[in-house]
Amino acid sequence: MSKRDKLREKFFEKPVRNDITVNEVIRLSKAYGCVILTGGNHQIRICHQATGTIIPIPHHGDTVKEAYIAELKTLILNIEAMNKEGK
Repeated sequence: MSKRDKLREKFFEKPVRNDITVNEVIRLSKAYGCVILTGGNHQIRICHQATGTIIPIPHHGDTVKEAYIAELKTLILNIEAMNKEGK
């Protein structure tokens, strides 16, 4: 099992984990072809150009809140569905 698969499993565990870090979010997003934009106000933005999705993720510390993890899950599922249709 690859590191990406292990990280994906961590994201999709139930109940939603509250120890997912910003670095893990960035790593998984890049693995799915997303672009990471950084900017002021202590936030990053996850952008997926094919779906036109932009998810702003504020962070004040090392972990990401559950609401943003839920949005990322939806994006990952959409990307996987697009990839299955394209093959």
